Amino acid sequence: MNPFAETRSTHNTWPVVLTVYNLPSWLCKKRKYLLLTILISRPTQPRVDMDVFLEPLMHDIQTLWEVGVDMIDAFRKETFTLRAIIIITINDYPALFSLSGQFKRKVDCVECLDGTWHVSLPASNKIVYMRHKRWLPAGHKYRLQKMNKYFDNMDESKSTAPSGYSIGHRVHKIVENVKFVFGKKTKDGKPRKVVKENEGDTFKKKSIFFKYLSYWKDLDVRHAIDAMRVQKNVFESVIGTLLDIKSKTKEGLNLRLETQRSCL
Repeated sequence: MNPFAETRSTHNTWPVVLTVYNLPSWLCKKRKYLLLTILISRPTQPRVDMDVFLEPLMHDIQTLWEVGVDMIDAFRKETFTLRAIIIITINDYPALFSLSGQFKRKVDCVECLDGTWHVSLPASNKIVYMRHKRWLPAGHKYRLQKMNKYFDNMDESKSTAPSGYSIGHRVHKIVENVKFVFGKKTKDGKPRKVVKENEGDTFKKKSIFFKYLSYWKDLDVRHAIDAMRVQKNVFESVIGTLLDIKSKTKEGLNLRLETQRSCL
């Protein structure tokens, strides 16, 4: 976020906020239940060095899960051991890659990983993501249709969606062998390098969540995209195209060239 409301400012402020999710939905987002734990203020984004700032917080979260903290129940007038876990992170795409340690562009999905279906659009210089029918139930009528008129004639009747549980353990196995040096340069002044076991891996570092949280690999979904941003961008694009708003419409020469090239 930019606290000075200047779009051209080079100042960046990244807040890390915790909320209690086992409260009722009308309470968990109230101001008194939002815990500002870290405030990162610097000229540039922390990027993959985000783990350096999260280190103190991860120590506390690890203690809350493995040991717990003695608290007082005001209603029962007795003490109890409080334990807590992080069940999910909610962030935008720049923060997503900082937290997960993934490479950008072709493997943007944190669940599909290297199985992400992507198509490059040379005219627009963009990457789009397709093959959404594999998320439908097996035997769904849309899976059996090739949709020659509207899609790219790809048979997705036997394609399957990745499983969250198996993906978590697979990611943990991949990042175990990734060696990463924080900072722009190493101690000897040379640019840092990412050493990977396989060149096809999709991660540049081992996330700090795997380092401190033993349960992180067992979660079905570990990172989520901020719904507000997604809904806003999708709504603006759809309405802008339907109403032909000059600054919002997605229909243009590049789109027509891609449509002609793909024979859609």
